[in-house]
Amino acid sequence: MALLNVDFHSYYLGMDSPLTVLLPEKRGRKPEAAPDKKYPVLYLLHGHADDNTAWIRKSDLELLVRDHDVIVVMPSAHRSFYTNGKYGHLYFDYITKELPIVVSNFFPASTRREDTFIGGLSMGGYGALKAALSCPEQYAGVAAMSAANSPFEAMKAAGTMFSVSDFMDNVYHIFGDEEEYKGSKDDLEYLAKQTAASTVPKPKIYHSCGQQDPLYSLNVEFKQFMETNCPDLDYHYCECEGNHNWGFWNPQLKCILEYFGLIPASQEKSGT
Repeated sequence: MALLNVDFHSYYLGMDSPLTVLLPEKRGRKPEAAPDKKYPVLYLLHGHADDNTAWIRKSDLELLVRDHDVIVVMPSAHRSFYTNGKYGHLYFDYITKELPIVVSNFFPASTRREDTFIGGLSMGGYGALKAALSCPEQYAGVAAMSAANSPFEAMKAAGTMFSVSDFMDNVYHIFGDEEEYKGSKDDLEYLAKQTAASTVPKPKIYHSCGQQDPLYSLNVEFKQFMETNCPDLDYHYCECEGNHNWGFWNPQLKCILEYFGLIPASQEKSGT
């Protein structure tokens, strides 16, 4: 893969913003012109306190997609929960409205829904689910690992996992108070029911969590909600041994790429 670090001016954020991008590259082969070739796109969203470089520095992503025809786009969203903050920047609009246009303008990226996927871990798992459930017409699939499905409940469940001193204040600055959050366009359960009841195409959903993760019970509750209230959604849940770390996310990343058909499926499975 070719690795690019891109800085561009974001209209929705009103500032320069970085992207880390992997582009298909046939290593060891003579280059051939393919001006009309368009590739599927996977947007990968980082977790709280990470940035756009996390997937490259901490995972096997580049090795997994090497020699495969997929573009991987990794934006930075700071600690925004990929949301238009009540007292903050328009990160949801940045992810769902701006990036698809910017990416297709900059790179040989397909703009077809069936070629567009989004995934993330922890805070990025929430962001990926929010994007796909809010804009199901844009994404063929969404993957969420160890998701902070409800930021307020995640605060309570995580204990000392989020050591940033102003973590709670930041959540309130983004979402307002907890009562404002419930049943709003930021509430994943509300969005899932809205998507299930709609007539638009619905994304495949891959959801996973490690059994030793501080957010495990929160993810199990979301699984139960989805299976009970949204049986018509194409929803797959996976759990296995693992904590809130790259030891769990790395093998799951491989499963996600296979699940969406972005790399060939192997015979190995990482959970049920």
